[in-house]
Amino acid sequence: MLKTKLNCLGKIPAAKMRVSDLFITISRALDIGSYDILDHSSRVAYIALEIAAKLKLTETKKNEIVLAALVHDLGIINYADKEKAQNFFELEEKVAENHSQIGAELLQKLDFMPELAQIVYYHHHNFSQQNIDGIQKEAIPLASRVIRLADRIEARVAADTFILEQKEEIMRDIKVKSGSWFDPKLVNIFLDLAQKESFWLNLETKEYNHILRKWGKNTKRDINLGNLESLASIVAHLIDRVSPFTSRHSSGVATIAAMLTSELGFNLKEQRAIRIAGLFHDLGKLIVPNQIIEKKRELTNSEYKLIKQHTFYTYRLLNRIEGLGSIPEWAAFHHERLDGTGYPFRINAENLNLGSRIMAISDVFQALTEDRPYRAAFTISKALKIIEQMQLESKLDKNLVAVLKESI
Repeated sequence: MLKTKLNCLGKIPAAKMRVSDLFITISRALDIGSYDILDHSSRVAYIALEIAAKLKLTETKKNEIVLAALVHDLGIINYADKEKAQNFFELEEKVAENHSQIGAELLQKLDFMPELAQIVYYHHHNFSQQNIDGIQKEAIPLASRVIRLADRIEARVAADTFILEQKEEIMRDIKVKSGSWFDPKLVNIFLDLAQKESFWLNLETKEYNHILRKWGKNTKRDINLGNLESLASIVAHLIDRVSPFTSRHSSGVATIAAMLTSELGFNLKEQRAIRIAGLFHDLGKLIVPNQIIEKKRELTNSEYKLIKQHTFYTYRLLNRIEGLGSIPEWAAFHHERLDGTGYPFRINAENLNLGSRIMAISDVFQALTEDRPYRAAFTISKALKIIEQMQLESKLDKNLVAVLKESI
């Protein structure tokens, strides 16, 4: 008996969501691909939260600091640059300036929290030393000054040494830069916090994850589909800019999926929701090394296995966001096949929902009709022939193949 209703797309996102869930998910996606920077952004957010709690701020301003901290490295995708950014004293000025500017430009597109763009732009500004734009001291936003300090504290922590053994050295290094790199008032707050072993042990034991989840309970707000799409568009840009061969892949998949949904008669909200899923669908690819994505030869068996984990991470990351409706399934199941031979969950036709079927055919068509490092793009007619063969082999939905052929 078919468990999936093929006349029902699924659930659209809820009207209210915790903003913290969205930002923590993006933070984890940004940091997930390298052990050296694992959880860097979440750890910076925890430190920033502890410092902000000592300032006389409204909840709104405190939340802005923590949310900006979670995405402060949005502008840096290259893992070589990410690892350079972990060097406390020798962070290259160009790396700092470039990723702060790129991150700010991306966040300007976030229509429901545009104030985060300015915070991220200034987060590598020194307190009193020369900055490229001449902005110094209190002219730098307070939130940026907090993140500047929190970021360098986290960068100074060595993963291979027990954290309490590092405490005094870290405090000394931060104090040396007080007044030049860092706001002295914030340094004094940090030095007071740093006396407590619990401050450090929260980092050592990953208790910061629980602390951030607890903080996030108060960040629930109205989030409409337009808001969610603005965030998903930023994510799609981050994923696709890794390689010129995939520079428009996510937006292409989203457009095709929305078109098919329209052709099937679903309403505008449902069309927009599936477009959002399309923009999110390759979120887990941030874990895949750039050299594999851009490889000009056919992938080895081992490399293909690494690629296959990306949809697993897309699902696990998105499924942690309460209120996303069916978007995690639509986005993450695009490599599942009706005969159960897809990956990574081996879901068959009986349990593969319509939205996921739409995403699967959209992803295949977009991939076939764009250049890849190892081949030129197929013509539309050739791509459709390949898709027809996949349908005959019970890989793709027959009805959706027919709709695609009529629509293209």
